Amino acid sequence: MEIQKIEINHLDKPLGYRFDSLMIQAFVKAVSYPRSLEKHLVINDDLNEVVFDSGWQEALDLKFYPKLQLQAQTRYKVLLELRANQESWQKVTWFETGLMSGFSWGKWIGTNKKELHGISLSKEFSINKPVYKARLYLTGLGLYEAYLDGKKIGNEYLAPGFSDYNYYVQVATHDVTKYLTPGKHTLSIILADGWYRGKFGIEMHGGRENQYGDTLKAIAELHWQDEVGKQVLATDDSWICQTSQVVRSGIYYGEDLDMLQSKKETYPVVSYPQPSKYVYDRISLPIIAHEQFSVKKVMTTRKHDVILDFGQNLAGWVEFEDMLAAGQKVEIEFGEIIQNGELYRDNLRNARASFTYVSDGKGQIVHPHFTYFGFRYVRLINFPTEINPANFKAVALYSDMEEIGTFKTSDNLVNRLYQNVVWGLKSNFVDIPTDCPQRDERLGWTGDAGIFAKTASYIMDTYQFFTKYALDIAVEQSKNEGRVPLYAPAIDGNDGGKAVWGDAITIIPWISYQRSGDATILRKYIGAMMSWVDWIYDRAEKLGNPYLWLGDDQLGDWLALDTEDIMHLKGKTPDDLIASAYYYYSARIVAQTAEILKMKHERRYYQQLAKQIKAAFQAEFFTKSGRLITDTQTGLAVVLNFGLVPACGKQQAIKKLVTAVSKNKNSLTTGFVGTPQLLPALSANGYHELAMRLFLSEHYPSWLFEVKQGATTIWERWNSLDEKGMIADNGMNSLNHYSSGAVMQWAFEYLMGLKQVGEHEIRISPGLTPKVSLVAAKTRISDGEFGLTWQIKGVTKQEVSIELEIPYGTSAKLELPNCQNIVVNGQKMENEVSLGAGKYQLEYQATSSYVESFDVQSPLKEFNQNKNLIAGLKDLVPFWDFLTLPGNMKYFEDYSLLQLENEMRAIGFAPLSSTDIKAINAYFQKYALK
Repeated sequence: MEIQKIEINHLDKPLGYRFDSLMIQAFVKAVSYPRSLEKHLVINDDLNEVVFDSGWQEALDLKFYPKLQLQAQTRYKVLLELRANQESWQKVTWFETGLMSGFSWGKWIGTNKKELHGISLSKEFSINKPVYKARLYLTGLGLYEAYLDGKKIGNEYLAPGFSDYNYYVQVATHDVTKYLTPGKHTLSIILADGWYRGKFGIEMHGGRENQYGDTLKAIAELHWQDEVGKQVLATDDSWICQTSQVVRSGIYYGEDLDMLQSKKETYPVVSYPQPSKYVYDRISLPIIAHEQFSVKKVMTTRKHDVILDFGQNLAGWVEFEDMLAAGQKVEIEFGEIIQNGELYRDNLRNARASFTYVSDGKGQIVHPHFTYFGFRYVRLINFPTEINPANFKAVALYSDMEEIGTFKTSDNLVNRLYQNVVWGLKSNFVDIPTDCPQRDERLGWTGDAGIFAKTASYIMDTYQFFTKYALDIAVEQSKNEGRVPLYAPAIDGNDGGKAVWGDAITIIPWISYQRSGDATILRKYIGAMMSWVDWIYDRAEKLGNPYLWLGDDQLGDWLALDTEDIMHLKGKTPDDLIASAYYYYSARIVAQTAEILKMKHERRYYQQLAKQIKAAFQAEFFTKSGRLITDTQTGLAVVLNFGLVPACGKQQAIKKLVTAVSKNKNSLTTGFVGTPQLLPALSANGYHELAMRLFLSEHYPSWLFEVKQGATTIWERWNSLDEKGMIADNGMNSLNHYSSGAVMQWAFEYLMGLKQVGEHEIRISPGLTPKVSLVAAKTRISDGEFGLTWQIKGVTKQEVSIELEIPYGTSAKLELPNCQNIVVNGQKMENEVSLGAGKYQLEYQATSSYVESFDVQSPLKEFNQNKNLIAGLKDLVPFWDFLTLPGNMKYFEDYSLLQLENEMRAIGFAPLSSTDIKAINAYFQKYALK
């Protein structure tokens, strides 16, 4: 057995973070695990004194929640020991606190020259004796980078991230010991507008300036220790303020970088009072440079422009090797797509999104400093005619989350879809979960984040990322009596209090807890979660019924295809139904959270509230016989998944959902709300093959339609491009928008087959299907990495092979489909057995074949030319003779037997019974096995 790593608060060796509490977890790996394992955790401070000792205890899991009083600016050593069967293992890691209580010596400094969009603050100092420990604590407004003797400190960009800077700003801690050798040094901090004062926001196209302030400023303290003691250099009036080589920079604007600005103008330094209510040690993960992409293709347009294609839509920038003459000015424009042979940028709206550069002729690697772009293609302007594509790289920037998930199948289009979802996540998780990385928006839309949160958590470790984002939401709530904004930080909008979007504050902490087993995030935000539900209650009461959210302005099923909205922005699922369903969902989450946190009064209150909402919901939206008032895919999927259907109406609702899909030629009509709900509702209620048909559809509208159109990320709209590859010109069209990528939650839970039942318990029920022969996936669950590969083999497709890896501390119950007996690591067992941690090889003979065949959901055109096949349908399908009448088969060829069954009732044919459907499907499968 190997101890792979130890995380502190879901982070590896965190330096200078805000530690309100501690959760320490180890991850181990082995083929098989000892039956009886003991654990022991010891924490020492930097004086090597023991501050925590857990003692030896039974290791039911490898988590610890030490309670100790942490000291500022202290590195703590963490020792984990495990022992079993006279063997032992140990591993050491560390974490280090920051200032904790803010700056003691430093002042906020800058200049009153408000017309400057980039400044440099610097200070020369001397080191007289060898340094054995040095830390730089700093932050700035807008964005900053720090340099010691011209070398950039740290590997993060766009610091200090994006928050409501009037409420809080974050302090970064950097270990600079290696830089401080005896002699003279210069510490400098360069600043530019960023989110703080650059044009940003949605209230005005292109954004407004000075959203949080109008002067650039920074604060820093450099602490070092030598043989004499502790020394401090702090920002004060003795620092020098000069112009910067970053002439102008903005999130939408891009950046102008002039390397000839060597003769810098100097301006008086001004001290400022603290601009934020709070100054916290960092909460945000650093935004760092990740993958690099080489040029895949060089194109010259009819206008003689040179365009580089990097083959992947991403968020970041282009870096290049400066081979230019001194004084030469070049420009790079960014875009997502080529249209009519030219770079298309109209969907960027008012975002300039370009980078200009004036060379000093010294030759260096060049990239922007304080902005980023969403792009796949770039246009080079005024570069030399002969360019070397090897000199250019596209660099992805996103928050430093660990990638914990993989998902591969036997279908290459699905594999590309998964990568599109991954890149939608990476492109939009830039300190906040943005809606898009390219146009004049890039806001932290709450609805998108809540919808996608669980999918994101299967792909990346999002716990700390969402801890910070939940704070951003809670900050806005504190100003609005619990109301959640449409986006956080709510930079210039006063809009909010809308269902689904507002429910992000209950959904995101709850998902983070479910996936990790760590209730810390619930403790942090239970107040915010309750205040949202309370706000809905008060709002609903004012509107006439405290238990139903009726008659309010809502966004509904945003961008759904069954729209009756004249603006074509939301679907026809009633707003009141969606709002009241999510009111119930959030109330239920809060009740469950209160139960976990042992808040008895709150648990009882919110349980009763959820019960009352459910009763009112059923009375309002269902008939007495249990029939839902709407037949939209979204409405039916939501009520099924949320458990809002009366017992007498469940089968009716399931059938109506299947009919709603069939009537639309086996295509979806869902928007933001319904898309993540649709496939789970089908798979959970006996229609997994129909869910698979939707998932694997290559026709518009579908996920694989996007893939077939060359997408490398997820689109904002199902029809962002049409079948000819032309972009929809409607003023709101992003090709990098992660929301509908939430389908991968279904893929992990129903296709891979992972269900987390509790902190240490999972259920394994893979969604075996003849439509793919192999699924290989992994992700992290609360105790560690879980992996599952299933494969269907053999001539009759009845041989099932499953590889499992279950982490230490987890119990897994098998619920294998079409299975009676299995062989587990060579030993015969019954289905529904529970397995402990370890690696397993499972084999079984399925009770029915997984051979690919047609079924009642197959469009007629898939099989109606096969005379041998259709000869046997006459006795099984009541209306088959009608279909064979002249012209009918051609007319109805896009429809399935299941859909036609509903239509044929109108002309007197009996509907297909469940027995008929089983017989038809059995016939199709029998024919396929011939």
